[in-house]
Amino acid sequence: MVLRLLHYADLEDTYDDPKQIGRMAGKITQLRDGQTVVIGAGDNIAPGALALTTNCQHTQPFFTAVDAVVDTLGNHDFDYGTDTLISVIRSTPQTWLCANAIKDGEHFGADAGIRPWTILERDNQRLGVFGLANPKTDTRSPGAQSLTFTDPIPAAVEAIEALRDRSVDHVLCVSHLGERSGHNDAIDLARKAAIDVILDGDLDDRPRIDWINDTLIVRTSGKGIDLSEIIYDGSWTATLHTVAEAAVSQTVEQQYQKHCRTVGINRVVGFVATPITCSIRTLFQGESRLGNFITDAYRCASNATVALQHSGGIQGITLQDTITVGDLIRLIPFEKAIAQVEITGSKLSEILASGGACHYPTHPEFWHLHMSGATVTFDYEERELINASVRGEPIDSSNTYSVVAPENFFRSHGVTVAAEHLVFDRQYEPLLDYVEAHDIAPQLEGRITRHGLEEIQ
Repeated sequence: MVLRLLHYADLEDTYDDPKQIGRMAGKITQLRDGQTVVIGAGDNIAPGALALTTNCQHTQPFFTAVDAVVDTLGNHDFDYGTDTLISVIRSTPQTWLCANAIKDGEHFGADAGIRPWTILERDNQRLGVFGLANPKTDTRSPGAQSLTFTDPIPAAVEAIEALRDRSVDHVLCVSHLGERSGHNDAIDLARKAAIDVILDGDLDDRPRIDWINDTLIVRTSGKGIDLSEIIYDGSWTATLHTVAEAAVSQTVEQQYQKHCRTVGINRVVGFVATPITCSIRTLFQGESRLGNFITDAYRCASNATVALQHSGGIQGITLQDTITVGDLIRLIPFEKAIAQVEITGSKLSEILASGGACHYPTHPEFWHLHMSGATVTFDYEERELINASVRGEPIDSSNTYSVVAPENFFRSHGVTVAAEHLVFDRQYEPLLDYVEAHDIAPQLEGRITRHGLEEIQ
């Protein structure tokens, strides 16, 4: 008997593009039959413009159309808080699995139906499926800070033992572990636990099919670009399918067109003659037109001297031609306020120096900060700030500077944010004001200079 699985992950803001989410639904409909198991591997709720403007009550039409069976919890699924996530889980048709998310000593969301594992029966075969979240979810998403995410390896071993005790024919892991050089990621899991198939998420545009020992590991690109088809017919095989040429599900497309009209995210608010690119290079390799645009908007919308934005807080969308409300939300789709705070020059220098911190060991050349009103020179060989200035003058450690940035950015640097410091409720709002009032043509101005890159590459 043939067992077929269809797997996707990291849909995130794909719902904001009705035709693309319609293509994904159409491709799944084309490939599946009545026995197919449709599986998500996390970050299929948030973030995005529809996610933010509907409080994540936008996913059900897609999940229902594709007959989703199981999903797990991605880090971005917590972006709007645990209450919002639980409300989505209660309203969607699939079973949500996570064996390593803990709240107050218990499995998170058990009363809402989140389970460590489940057993599915297809074609007289018993498929044991368990879910795993990224162990860093509580640090990657502020909405998950009230939870604890345990080591996925022991959680997997416990789930596998429970499933084997129930005489399953196959063990499948649905995870959102990503890739962290073999430490608590899908490859590490495959080396340490007896699993037939791992369907993973959080890889972002790096689709992979790997065999580690006897475990098949499959990852997709995310953003509704492709999905995987996994077949068991005496042995396991996997195929990646792109959806670019798929027939669009008209029903799904029309439902999301209506969603977009209802919340007004298609309203055109500006125009850009030269595309403002969002990519790994523009986010993490120093000064970029995108980073300058965002921080200029923050500074213009306030009376602050300096504006800052962390690279990891910007999502992957390129601005080109007409700019809509949805474009700006998708750029920074988080329900976090913008704050303006007075900080000392010594603290400002410390924050600016953090832009060159080695957060990702596999990418020591990354830069993690964008700025307006300030300039820096950073030495990567020594990992230190060579100089920093504000309005052309060196930062005076004893002076006080007015700085505007997302409130969670301040909190991550130990800066107290009081209610009177909040100047915008949501991060995209100053961008909206800026686009409606200005011609958008950011330029590179030498705000960030990096030395010593040759020695670390």
